Amino acid sequence: MTGHSANRLLVLALLTLAVGGACLAVQGPLPGDVGATRRLQSLFGNAPRWAEWLTDTAKPPMVIATMGFGAGLAWLAAGWRSALSVPLAFGLAWLLDKGLRAVIFARRPSADLVAVASASSSSGLPSTFGLVYGSIFGVVVFAAATGRSANGLRALALALIFAGVAARVVLGGHWSSQMVASVLLGLLAAVAASEIANRLLMKEGAR
Repeated sequence: MTGHSANRLLVLALLTLAVGGACLAVQGPLPGDVGATRRLQSLFGNAPRWAEWLTDTAKPPMVIATMGFGAGLAWLAAGWRSALSVPLAFGLAWLLDKGLRAVIFARRPSADLVAVASASSSSGLPSTFGLVYGSIFGVVVFAAATGRSANGLRALALALIFAGVAARVVLGGHWSSQMVASVLLGLLAAVAASEIANRLLMKEGAR
């Protein structure tokens, strides 16, 4: 494992534990969560169509198209090896989602604090959406490439992640802190997947 990858994994893991741990300990909104949701809802309304559409892009069957789009961005940014990391990152995120939901629970936003477009009794942490977008587009964010084109693709990937986070928050699906923790975990999956893919491909190339 390269020094850059190890450092990224460590930093992302620590940040995820810090934010996610706070969400679990408080079992409610962290400072700033309620204000962020109310501000977004005052700007866009309680259930904007764009937010509902973005939410669907992380669910079957649309998530397949999202994964393909992310792989295309990764290919343009850093080549086919980076593109192959996208489905692996998604797979890791899926496993993390299923595993964590079996052992932890965090309360979702309450309708007495903010507008909730669709109430759910499931755990607000992790956010499946945050894991999906963080893992798929995180591969592009951390792609081993330089230049104006690669930086532009990174900016696009980050913009998509931020838009997705805003979508889930404005719908009252998750607190912003829950989304941050989930996206960080998705980014961690992206870095791990890229490292795994590179190692496997290097071994195959050495044969």
